[in-house]
Amino acid sequence: MVLLWWFWSAPDWDQPVYINREPYLHAPLASWHLPTVLALAAWTLLSFWVLHFLWEHLPPIPTVLCISGLEVGAVLSVLFLIQLSPHLIGEGVLGTPDCIYMSLFPLNYLLTLPRLLRRAIRCQLSRLEQAPPDPDRSFLLLCRSLLSRSLGWILAGFLLALPLLALLLAVLVLFGQAPDAAIRAFTETSDWTLSQKISPPPIEYNAHYLCTVAVGGHPRLVKPTRYGLRHGKRIVVNRQLCVANAFEQLLMERAPRLHRAIRRFYDTHGYPLSQKLTTPLRADVTYLLMKPLEWVFLLCLYTFDPKPEDRIALQYTGR
Repeated sequence: MVLLWWFWSAPDWDQPVYINREPYLHAPLASWHLPTVLALAAWTLLSFWVLHFLWEHLPPIPTVLCISGLEVGAVLSVLFLIQLSPHLIGEGVLGTPDCIYMSLFPLNYLLTLPRLLRRAIRCQLSRLEQAPPDPDRSFLLLCRSLLSRSLGWILAGFLLALPLLALLLAVLVLFGQAPDAAIRAFTETSDWTLSQKISPPPIEYNAHYLCTVAVGGHPRLVKPTRYGLRHGKRIVVNRQLCVANAFEQLLMERAPRLHRAIRRFYDTHGYPLSQKLTTPLRADVTYLLMKPLEWVFLLCLYTFDPKPEDRIALQYTGR
């Protein structure tokens, strides 16, 4: 599930998705609140594995601690499945494959949880029946009466989860997380059940070969600078795209016949090539391969245009 999330790389609600490019949905969890969700998930997984492998040797208090972590995981799993539910069922029988794959882990967790709890609680109940009660300690008698039934262990785990949650959230607040980050991780999204945000309209993706590079590559490398307009549609532009378009404009003014020939070749091969730039790595490689041509374009602009930077800055502005 973590690998799928990593490779899916869906944008947050405040970023537009791109037409004709996957993923076409926004992230179901807000990335800036993920540390809180991951901390709770880590608590859940640790509790699960401890209870799974050491259930026969755990004393009562560690067992209750693990049960509290499992209950937190159950809440997270249910919320995540509710969040994904609009896209789990599509027009046919099933929805999008990405959502189906991401739902498998929480669904499997919820299915295995009752068996794990039943096994651990039965072990503790059998120990409790074998130990004689201490009539001189009223508090221990109260705890014994509470834990004498399976429901009592579930309730004890819930009661212990509250202070542990408060302690964990207090630590996360020190690292910049909001106190209600676990809830806002689901609500500060769009396209999903619990979403409360409205995302920007989608942007044209396959409009242009270098447009695909500007949009599809890793931002730290391709350095998208702003939004632009192309044929009335909003696109993402970077310096390389603006330089190439400025050079084409200059070529169209100074050598129209050569421009038509180059444009015909570009239209023939550029769009099919853009269909193959389906991953950020491919777009990054293409951006680096285009760097020498970008320097050639800049050399021509600075040689034949009296105001090259003005021409570059005006690209895709509608002016």
